Amino acid sequence: MLSKNKNLNRKGAFITKIFNLCVLLSILAFFSYTILGVAEEKIKDKGKEKKKKEKTISDTEEFYRFVDLFNEVFHTVQEKYVEDISSEELLEAAINGMFLSLDSHSQFLDTDSLEQLEKDTEGEFSGIGIHISLQNGVLTVVAPIPGSPSAKLGIQPWDRIIEIEGKSTEGITLLEAVKKLTGPPGTKVSITIYREGELEPLHFTVTRASITVKSVYSKMLEDGIGYVRLAKFSENTAYDLKKVLIDFKGKGAKGLILDLRYNTGGLLKEAVEVSELLVPKDKIIVSTKGRIPNQNKEYKSRRDPILNVPIMVLVNRGSASASEIVAGAIKDLKIGVIVGPKGQKTFGKGSVQTIEDLRNSLSDDEKGNPRRSAIRLTTAKYYTPNDICIHGVGITPDIGVEITPEQERELAKHGLFGEPIMDEESFKKDKKSKELKSPKPGESETQTSPTLKLDENQLPTEEIPLEGKKEENIKEKDEQTPQTPEPTPEPFYLEKLGKTKEKKDKEPEFRDILLDEAAKILKAAIIFNSGK
Repeated sequence: MLSKNKNLNRKGAFITKIFNLCVLLSILAFFSYTILGVAEEKIKDKGKEKKKKEKTISDTEEFYRFVDLFNEVFHTVQEKYVEDISSEELLEAAINGMFLSLDSHSQFLDTDSLEQLEKDTEGEFSGIGIHISLQNGVLTVVAPIPGSPSAKLGIQPWDRIIEIEGKSTEGITLLEAVKKLTGPPGTKVSITIYREGELEPLHFTVTRASITVKSVYSKMLEDGIGYVRLAKFSENTAYDLKKVLIDFKGKGAKGLILDLRYNTGGLLKEAVEVSELLVPKDKIIVSTKGRIPNQNKEYKSRRDPILNVPIMVLVNRGSASASEIVAGAIKDLKIGVIVGPKGQKTFGKGSVQTIEDLRNSLSDDEKGNPRRSAIRLTTAKYYTPNDICIHGVGITPDIGVEITPEQERELAKHGLFGEPIMDEESFKKDKKSKELKSPKPGESETQTSPTLKLDENQLPTEEIPLEGKKEENIKEKDEQTPQTPEPTPEPFYLEKLGKTKEKKDKEPEFRDILLDEAAKILKAAIIFNSGK
C-alpha cells in the first residue's frame, strides 16, 4: 500500500514537472515570437529607411544632373538669344514653366500676385474705392464703392480715367491700374477723368483709405422669402451671413433663397462656416483627401442651423470651389433644392490649394532682403457628404430652368443683386427708369445742352451790326489765301468710345428668370408646408 502511494506521488510530481515545463516553454515561445516580431519589424523599417535613403540619394543625384542641364540651357539662351533678356525674366519663365505641367490652379506667386491674392481673400484693401474695368481699351469706373473716397468726391459710374498721376492710361492693363490706384491709407493719387457731357476733363486728387468689399448682399422678397447673395467666400463672409439670417428670422422669413451664381469660391474655412449656418449639427459638410496624410480631413457642423425653412440654392456654370462645397452639402443632406439653368452643371473645381511661403525670391526689397513670394499648390480634393468628388464634373441642379444664351448675356450685363451694372447702356437705362419723368419743382421743362453748358441768360440778346464793316470784311476775305487747317487728332479715349456708339432698338425690361422661377417654386413649398 505504501509502495503504491509512493508510485502515485512520483507520477504526480512527474506530471507537475512536465506541466510546468510546458508552461515555461509556452512563455519562452511567446516572448521569442514577440521579440522576433519586433526585430522583424525593425528590420523591415530599416529596410524601408534604407530604400527611402537610397531613393533620396537617387533623387538628389538626378536633381543635380538636371540642374547641370538647366544651367547649360540657361546660359546658352542668355548668351545667344537674338534679344537681350534678364536673368530674372528667364528664371521666372522657367519656374512658371514647371507649373504648366501641373493643374491650372497651381502657380508661382511673385510679390504682386501674392499681395493681390491676399486682398481678394481678406475682403479689404487700401485704395480709392472704385470698381474698374477696361471698356474698349479705356480704363472705366464701373461704380464707386458707397462711402469710399471716390464716392465722396463725386466720381460717377462710367467715368473714364484717362490719366493717373499725369500719365496717360492708354494701353494700361487692369493689374497696372490697380497697382497705381491702391496704396497705404492717407496717401494721395491724382486722376484725370473724361465724363460724357463735360467740355473739359475733370481732375481729382483722391486720398486713399481702407476699403471693405462686401461679400454678402440681402433683401426680403414678397411672401416672406429671404434672398441672400454670396459674391465670394472671403474673411467674415460667414459672420455677415449669420447677421442676415438672424435678421430674416426676426422678420418671420418662411423660406430662403441662397444665390451662389458666378461665385468662384474663396476660403475653405468660410465655406465650412457658411454651411454650418444651414446644415444640422454633427452632419458632415465636406471632406478632403490628398497624398499627404495631414490633408485627409473631415469637416462636420458644430452647431444647429439658424433657420429651419425651405431653402433654394441658385447656381450656374460660374459657381465653383467653395460654392460647390455649400451646394454639395445642401444637396447630399437633402436640406434644400439646387436650381440652375437647364443643361448646365456647376464649374467642377473640387480641389484644395495650399499657400506655401518661400524663403527666397526673384527680387529684393530696398534693404536687400528677399521680397515675399509663395507657391499656390493643389494638395487635396473635396468630397461631398456622399463621398462624391466633383472635381472636373460639377454638381447637377435638382431643377433645371430653361434659359436662352441671350438671357444669360443680359444677366451678365445687368449684374446680380448688389453688383454694379457692367454694361453702360444697361446702366443708363436702369438710371433713367429710376428718375422722375416730370421736372422737379422750380425747374423748367426745357433742359440746357450738357455739351454747351449755356442757359438763356448767357445767350446774346442782340445781333451784331454789320453796316460799314460788311464790304471791308468781304474784301479782306477775297485777298486772303484760303488755308485748310490741320485736323486735330481725337484723344485716344474718344476715338475708342466713338467706335462703340451704335443706335440700338429699345430693349425689354430686364428680368432675372432663374430667381423668379426659384421664388415661385419656393412659394409653393411654403404653402405646402403650412398645410401639413
